[in-house]
Amino acid sequence: MPKISGTSDADGKGSAVGGSAILGRLIGDREDQGEDPKWATLERKEARLRADQLSDLAELRRYVNARRQDRSEIITDNTLIRVAVDVLLQVHAPRLRGDTEEDLLQSVLPRRRAAAQKEEAS
Repeated sequence: MPKISGTSDADGKGSAVGGSAILGRLIGDREDQGEDPKWATLERKEARLRADQLSDLAELRRYVNARRQDRSEIITDNTLIRVAVDVLLQVHAPRLRGDTEEDLLQSVLPRRRAAAQKEEAS
């Protein structure tokens, strides 16, 4: 599997960094499985998450893994984080507005869900 970065691949061609290009490389290209494992082809980025996010993420991972039929790929918390980042970049980026984390979150949440969360907080 080719390494995902902004540098050249082994064949000298630059690798594209972006939604479907990354996704295709991560899950679509199976012809060169003898190379590095997927995790070794990814860049490391530290992120700080709240305790509730960590527990909800672990619960979601367990739920997803319990419903899987094809277990040829490992699904981890990091897998779900990468999916969430791709969704943010590809789907929600144009709507992202605000000066705080809460503002940014509210700008991409569906309006009904945002209203329900405000009611719960009150």
